[in-house]
Order: sequence, then structure tokens, then C-alpha cells
Amino acid sequence: RRTAVTKSEIIIAHNGNCRDRDEDIRYIILHCSAYPPEKQLEILAQNGLSAHYIIGRKGRVFENCPPEKVAYHAGQSRWLNSEGSSLNGCSIGIEIEAPRLGQTRKDYLTATMRELCVLLTKLMYRFGIKPSSVLGHSDIAPTRKSDPGVGFPWRKLWQMNLAVYPNLHHLVRETDELKLLQTIGYDIENLSAARYAFCRHFMPEEVAIDEDMQHLLDNPYPPEFTPANWDRYIQRLRATVYAFQADRALRSLYQS
Repeated sequence: RRTAVTKSEIIIAHNGNCRDRDEDIRYIILHCSAYPPEKQLEILAQNGLSAHYIIGRKGRVFENCPPEKVAYHAGQSRWLNSEGSSLNGCSIGIEIEAPRLGQTRKDYLTATMRELCVLLTKLMYRFGIKPSSVLGHSDIAPTRKSDPGVGFPWRKLWQMNLAVYPNLHHLVRETDELKLLQTIGYDIENLSAARYAFCRHFMPEEVAIDEDMQHLLDNPYPPEFTPANWDRYIQRLRATVYAFQADRALRSLYQS
């Protein structure tokens, strides 16, 4: 697998909605927004929020908050039985412009993905973040969020060694659904939401496209969701656990 090595220009656009860190950076959280960067910056400032970086469809990259500071991007969120009510303090947040909220691959242009890969490479190397710690907002907040969407090209990041993706030839022995979801990191308090978030990331064929953007924002998962292909779902869970455990066991390739 390859690693992006090119450089990109970053436009500084700090808004002051940040605070000092008192935790190590452990995660990078990927978000998406239907708005271009300038509008995103305006909305974030008006609402007392921030993201560390915003990437537009033309490949422009804005820094809204220095990575050394805490940005207000994750909201109520959990991963791997994390403490507290939010992952803001231990994460870097990246917003990506996606007109249909990431529901199709067409939302993510080549220029956008190129700059994302460059940025991820730099951040993961600088802060020693493993591919298994690059997550979607919907992974850490499954009851509230759907971004970066079912159309986000996670396999492309995996090919660049920037994220984890399952190989169905490598499975753990465990077959209990709840244990598998929890081992990956999902909060299973709402099982339907956790299932749907997993499928959105690792089994997109189970996720329906919602043409109504506002409905998608208000309803990020269907109540009482059960995967249509249960056996394949459990197989995918077992393969994903294997991939996450293998990556977590390795010393980060990005640590200097």
C-alpha cells in the first residue's frame, strides 16, 4: 500500500473557538458538509464551533483551529468505552465538502481526496496516529450523525495505509454481534444505530440512499434496523475486528 507524500498549501482561518489540550491526540474524525469552506467557516463561527481543517471540492484546505488546540467538532460521542461525553479533547476533526452529504462516490472529487490523503499523512506521522484511529463522525456518534456518508471511499484510504478496512479472508473466531461491535469501538447502547453506522462504513450495500437531505440529518439511522444479509454482516464484523486488532497491535508507522 502507498503513502501520499506531496505537499499542499493550507489557508489559515482561525475563529478562536478552541481551547488548550489536556489529553493526547488519539483519533482523527472525518466529517462532511454540503457547504463550501467559506460558508462552513461562517456557520462554525456563528455557532461557537470549529473544526481543525476544512477541505473544499476544489482541493483548497483551510485550518480553522491549530491541531495543538481542542476544536469543537465531535459533540456527544464515544469510542472504545472512552471516558467523558465527547471525543473533542483527544481528536482532530476534518470537515470535507460533499454536496449530498457523502451519499455517493461522486461527492468526493479526486482533488478533494488527494488533499485529504496528504493532510492525513502529515497528521498521522506528526501525532503517531494509527489507521485504526481514523474514523467517521457516524462511527463515534451513531445516533446523531451520518457523515462522512455511505459514499465515502474508505477503501481508498486503506490502500494508502490511512485507514483500516476488512479482508474477508481473515476472521476472528468470535461470532457474538455485541462483542464484535464493542471490540471495534462502537457504542452499542442503541444497537440499531451501531449496526447502521458499521454498515455505512464497512458494508455500504446495506445502507439506503436518502434523497431528502434534511430527513437524513434528522434521521441518521432507521429504527429497528437489521442487516438484510445477516450471515455476511457477521462475517464482515469478524473481518473488521481482525483488521482493527491487527492494526492496534502494531507500533504506529507514523511515529517519528
